[in-house]
Amino acid sequence: MSLREPVVNGSGLTRRRLSIGVIIPVFNQARFLAEAIESVLAQTTPAEEIIVVDDGSADDPARVVANFPKVKFSRQSNRGPSAARNSGLQLCTTTHVVFLDADDRLLPAGLEAGLSNICDKPEHAFVYGGFRPISENGAPSGRDHNKPIEGDPFHALLHTNLIVIPSSIMFARTSLNAVNGFDESLRRCEDYDLVLRLARKYPIANHRVTVAEYRRHGNNVSENHLEMLKAELLVRDRYEAQLDAANHSTIAHIRSGRRKMIHFRVSAMQRQALLRWPTHRDPRALVGDLIDAGRWAPLFAVRSLLATLGRRAKKLLSLSAKRRSNRSTGREQGGVDTRP
Repeated sequence: MSLREPVVNGSGLTRRRLSIGVIIPVFNQARFLAEAIESVLAQTTPAEEIIVVDDGSADDPARVVANFPKVKFSRQSNRGPSAARNSGLQLCTTTHVVFLDADDRLLPAGLEAGLSNICDKPEHAFVYGGFRPISENGAPSGRDHNKPIEGDPFHALLHTNLIVIPSSIMFARTSLNAVNGFDESLRRCEDYDLVLRLARKYPIANHRVTVAEYRRHGNNVSENHLEMLKAELLVRDRYEAQLDAANHSTIAHIRSGRRKMIHFRVSAMQRQALLRWPTHRDPRALVGDLIDAGRWAPLFAVRSLLATLGRRAKKLLSLSAKRRSNRSTGREQGGVDTRP
């Protein structure tokens, strides 16, 4: 479907009244930027604006953007992802906006899927779809992720960050402006904070289409699990501080979400520490990493670590038994005269 087709919903809203802008913040990710831009240009429903905001990179993203005459480019001193997205938002004139990280990609029908759903929901602050992980070289590296909303959206998001990456969201620009965009004091979880503020004030919705690809590589901010945990707890703590004690339901969702997030990040920190061991072989570093993880939830950390070590031991024993069996089979076959 073209952006220009006059599809009408019950409110009289047509696609002729809708327009989509894609804002791409970039900081030292010029090596991926061309792929991000090309994924926008390949959309079945075209974006009317593509804006790249360089947040003080040292690797010259302007040189990449120069190959795409239709793409607007803006540069600022390094102020963080929130400030870069807000700068792009100020330059954007479309009714709806997608924020595409420079190391991610949109799937060809990504904008069309968002537009089809937002057209049916003109009062919604945003709609979001699913995403799939890809490796550093762009190859698929896991199953698609798409978590629907169950129950009250604000409470559901307080309990679990259902959306994970901003590239899977299509925002109404008026709603973004009404809540003053991204919080520039946050360098992590700024997208989570934004969707919570919007879900508290406006309706939101999920659709079942996978719209974006999330690239995993050595420099993902989200892979620093300790700093991510601190940021996620800060966002939740802000909301709890705004509530009075009588608001039992919301407080319960915040605290349940806090426990769930601590357990998730502690497990991830333990996995990272164990994965580093074969390379570094530094006992003090390993113990230090495990202690850092354990401080957040000591009992859970011990249970999680023992379960992980148990699984690894079982796997090693299974491999060892298989090798012994193969060696034994080889010796038996070697002792048989197989000449015709």
